[in-house]
Amino acid sequence: MRAIVSGSHGTVAPYLIKELKNRGIDVIVFDRNKVDILSYDAVYNFIKESKCNLFFHLATGDLKWISNIVEACKDLTIKVIYTSSVSVYNEEGTGPYQIDDIPIPNTEYGKYKYEGEKIVLTNRMNLVARLGWQIGYEINTNNMYDYLVKQYQNEGIITASKMWYPSCSFIDDTAFSLSDLALNDCKGIYLINSNISYNFYEIVCNLKKKYNTNWQINSDTSFARDDRMFDDRVKIKKFSF
Repeated sequence: MRAIVSGSHGTVAPYLIKELKNRGIDVIVFDRNKVDILSYDAVYNFIKESKCNLFFHLATGDLKWISNIVEACKDLTIKVIYTSSVSVYNEEGTGPYQIDDIPIPNTEYGKYKYEGEKIVLTNRMNLVARLGWQIGYEINTNNMYDYLVKQYQNEGIITASKMWYPSCSFIDDTAFSLSDLALNDCKGIYLINSNISYNFYEIVCNLKKKYNTNWQINSDTSFARDDRMFDDRVKIKKFSF
């Protein structure tokens, strides 16, 4: 089996590529510097020549790129797996969210991701995976650990709300779930989240222990929201610090 992965320099894709290779799947990286993403013919020819079975679209870019990928893969009978975000839900709303909850995004990023979802789901064989905040292991990448390290460096303290319940997962667990859903031929929308019961303050305190840091952590209640997404169909490790 062979898969194309876009967004190889992003947060999740490097872990996904590793997970796919561990499962014996050949991985081809979509390099937008070598393929004109706004040209249907260029995208189609690249995908056709790859002889792939799956296309994991993790990169951000023009919606036309998403449309070209979806149309080309439909013509070639290739499944598209698209990573969306908890941001498709309204920032003023509150969860926990279930699969039947209808997104009403009110941020530009959320609107972009939701428009991408709608394009991808024009083909019923495709898969959309909504992700929460990713927890990584390195700094200078877009993940919760990097955010906390920089907040502590800049402010000398981390302030974390006891009233915020974020959707989040460790990146390697997310990569496992994405692979699992794709290889089990899942279709439609799935919600990937490991946080069942922890507020943000509790998560930060447990990450302090996990990473063996000297963070000073202050709790508050200034930010109150529940962003958790629940989907029993998804295989993923639940937080149990």
